[in-house]
Amino acid sequence: MRRNTLKRLTKNRWVIVSVLAVAIILSGTGYYYYTRLQSARNNKPAVETTTIGTGDILLSATGLGTLVPSQEISFGFKTAGQVSEVLASLGDNVKAGQVLARLESKTLELQYKQAAANVAALNSPSKIAAAEQAVQDAKASFATARDNLQYMIGPEMLIGENAVAEAQKNLQLAKDAVEKDPSAANKQKVVEAQSALTKAEATLNYAYYNYSSSYTHQTFTFPIRNSGGVTIRRDLIAPTEAEIATAHAAYELAQANLNDAQNYLDVLKGNKSPEEVPASSLTATTEAQTALDSAKAELEATELIAPISGTITSLSLNAGEQVGTSAVVTLSNMNQPYLVDVNLDETDWDKAKVGYAASVTFDLLPDATYPGKVTQVYPALDDSSGTSMVHLQVQLDSPISADLPAGATASVDIAGGEALGAVLAPVSALKEVEPGKFIVYSMKNGKPVEQEVQIGLQDILNAEVRSGLKAGDVVLTDATTVNQ
Repeated sequence: MRRNTLKRLTKNRWVIVSVLAVAIILSGTGYYYYTRLQSARNNKPAVETTTIGTGDILLSATGLGTLVPSQEISFGFKTAGQVSEVLASLGDNVKAGQVLARLESKTLELQYKQAAANVAALNSPSKIAAAEQAVQDAKASFATARDNLQYMIGPEMLIGENAVAEAQKNLQLAKDAVEKDPSAANKQKVVEAQSALTKAEATLNYAYYNYSSSYTHQTFTFPIRNSGGVTIRRDLIAPTEAEIATAHAAYELAQANLNDAQNYLDVLKGNKSPEEVPASSLTATTEAQTALDSAKAELEATELIAPISGTITSLSLNAGEQVGTSAVVTLSNMNQPYLVDVNLDETDWDKAKVGYAASVTFDLLPDATYPGKVTQVYPALDDSSGTSMVHLQVQLDSPISADLPAGATASVDIAGGEALGAVLAPVSALKEVEPGKFIVYSMKNGKPVEQEVQIGLQDILNAEVRSGLKAGDVVLTDATTVNQ
């Protein structure tokens, strides 16, 4: 019995030891994960902030400038040929439209005179007489075509067709008038023209009924005789649709030719202007005028004419040589106020803004400084000199008394503005939510809060804050760290 008691005691001890071991392991594991969690929380990246302060922003830069023409153009002849004379020299000041040189043009001059004579001859008595005869011939042809068509379809049908065509023309004219001026009066004219067309179409339908039922039988029924000359029957032999269509086409062509001939005669006599008649009526006049215009253009192409006023800064032209259409002259317009090409260091990009004030001192006039403004900033850096430079142009505010050559060098100071003792915020702290509208994230009770600010001058690092912040406020240094 004592042995059994000892066994139970031994077994109980092992159970207690096992429970204690499990408890120690669990508590150790929990402590390990707890310390890992606390460590992860403690190692969370800190938010970087900036305390708003005051300071100065001065937007200014100095660069080298070169006087350039306000306008420059290189050009040549419009046609190839041999130079007959050069009328200008390098350095001459010329006016727009001035002839600078000419090509050999004797043949073209003869062609132009002949074309001009042909145009003038159109109004000669002999041409007018010929035009009058053409009208008479056209009238005779029209009468023949009209009689032929009238025989085929009958007088009523011809009158009806002409009435419908005239009514359709009047209706279209009325509709065109409404499109230009939709007044009540013009709209009423459309109603009246439509009514007239309806009546004309009704008249034509009635004429067609008479044509089909009586005119064809009365006109085109012919006796058929036997060999003895005795009429054995009568047959209807009416014109075919193709024959009638051919007669219609001949009638319309004859009418168009008569109209053209009459219009041409009216223009020659001065009864109508060319603008009042269709182009088809003036074929001869148009062809003659086209030939004259072409001859004139070819003759004018032999003259080298200055397109602008300016100074000849390049001239590659000699009498007697053959030339093509490539540029042989360069004109530079040095009109005042002078224009200066300026290069700034690329770090001064923020000072290159259209409208910024500038001060220009020319090397040829070292004792004078001339005010101006930035008129153009090129969008890309210029590396043609081997160094990336900001390229801009400055125009002087007013003319100066000195006459300077193109290429004159100058020192140029750009003044974009200044803000002294201003409240400053880092540019990185700003976030543009819409054009011209900015916000920052101000720290309130340890949390970033959106704050709208009004911004003034800016340089690469800082911006002038005109409202929304004051010195001592704390903001996020980088506005992009806030998750949206």
